[in-house]
Amino acid sequence: MDLLSNLPARIHGILDAGAEGDASRIAFTDEHDVDWSYRRLIDTVELAATEMSRLGIRPGDRVMIVCENSIAAIVLLYASSRLDAWAVVTNARLSQHELELIERDCHPRRVFYTHVVSPDADAHACRKNADIEAITGIGEIKVGNLEELSVAEKVHRDASQQVAVVIYTTGTTGRPKGVMLSHRSLAFVACRGRRTDTIHSSDVSLCVMPISHSYGLTLMQGMLFAGAHLKIMPRFSLAHAIEAIVNKTLTIFTAVPALLSRVVAHVDQEGLQLKPNRLRYVYTGTAPLDLALRQNVERVFGVVLHNGYGLTETSPTISRTRYAMGSNEVNIGPPIPGVEIKIVGTDGREVKEGSPGELLVRGPNVMLGYYGQPELTAGVIDEQGYLNTGDIVSRNPAGDLIMQGRSKELIIRSGFNVYPPEIEAVLNTHPTVLNSAVVGRSVEGNEEIIAFVEPVPGSSVETSDLFTFLEGQLARYKKPQKIVVMQQLPIAPNGKIRKHDLKKYAETTVPSA
Repeated sequence: MDLLSNLPARIHGILDAGAEGDASRIAFTDEHDVDWSYRRLIDTVELAATEMSRLGIRPGDRVMIVCENSIAAIVLLYASSRLDAWAVVTNARLSQHELELIERDCHPRRVFYTHVVSPDADAHACRKNADIEAITGIGEIKVGNLEELSVAEKVHRDASQQVAVVIYTTGTTGRPKGVMLSHRSLAFVACRGRRTDTIHSSDVSLCVMPISHSYGLTLMQGMLFAGAHLKIMPRFSLAHAIEAIVNKTLTIFTAVPALLSRVVAHVDQEGLQLKPNRLRYVYTGTAPLDLALRQNVERVFGVVLHNGYGLTETSPTISRTRYAMGSNEVNIGPPIPGVEIKIVGTDGREVKEGSPGELLVRGPNVMLGYYGQPELTAGVIDEQGYLNTGDIVSRNPAGDLIMQGRSKELIIRSGFNVYPPEIEAVLNTHPTVLNSAVVGRSVEGNEEIIAFVEPVPGSSVETSDLFTFLEGQLARYKKPQKIVVMQQLPIAPNGKIRKHDLKKYAETTVPSA
């Protein structure tokens, strides 16, 4: 399967690929319910690039876009590509401190704020005294001062060397990591849906996962490369999402596991019926998938739930499942064509087939590195070009990868290796548990297992019931020492559970067992 030939040299060429055959097809229904054809989108991107050039944006400049999903953010992203500038796409829901760390790290030529659609972006723009500029085709945008001292980076004609987007990984302390993704990396992943026939030009999906996150960005670009139709949703609305499924608008529904859990719980509580619908499949990623959630999603939606796996550093796709409806598998699928893997032990040697080890990845999807941090880059990409994912996986006889957990999240309890996803998968099958997260806490000579659970809305969770529930389902050394009930687990802007916040809470606030 060819995923490397005839790729667009720059990511704005993805729009041209989507327009092939019929540029009048709808690319987006924007946040104001206005339809945008591929032709209109391409023309607007070209006009916006001219306006950005007038505002001093040059090839090699970093352009920081503080946004929530909107047609303006998308146009600014592709206009930056036309100028060979680097788009530093950041979520407006980040704190002032987090955004300041990113700005300090990437030294942008200018910062653009999508203030009309995002009150948070507007608040950030006001703090910076940003001016209002009218950008042809997308209206008013707030724009920060021109940074005269911002130095443009070298421009590479080669798409595999030219940075398209810088995405900063979440974190609130220390220097942030700006993941540099090339035009070829992003185009390689974007083309996959069309070339493997998993996305069709007739498909309709929501653009709801933040495009400031690699998962949201690649979901959007995969649809656009295939010439499909996206309905922009700046913030997830349960009611609107359900309406779009029930009225047979959507053919693909994508959401992170924590969000799917909420949809299932709401549908069951309200006695709603989502079938029949036009969905071909539901797709998830960014967090381990447990069997109970997969079964519930397939029951409620009536179609298969597929799972994708990857990292920001891999643009982000590494593997994708090939499930059949009701097969009850929870692997993360085989590596996508063109991606090489190795599974290695602590000694760096490849493990025996079926044994767990750290996953190394090499291919056109791998990042160019962390911006301005070559030592950090060298610490994760070896001389052969393999990226150490930090994830522990095994491989089954069919070639599918099975997620065991993150090496950094590995808990060593009384000398035994404990992988949090295994405990979370069991907890999530309890009828009163909506979501769970498990972290380790160091104690003298050992580690404790601390489980956090979020109850199904309208239900109460008794920790004593959960401890009883776990009896017989987990080995003794895997059982949590503490179970903490939280009305809502902390969620990052991309929808993932913020485990680093929970680990800190466990270490500073949760009483000893």
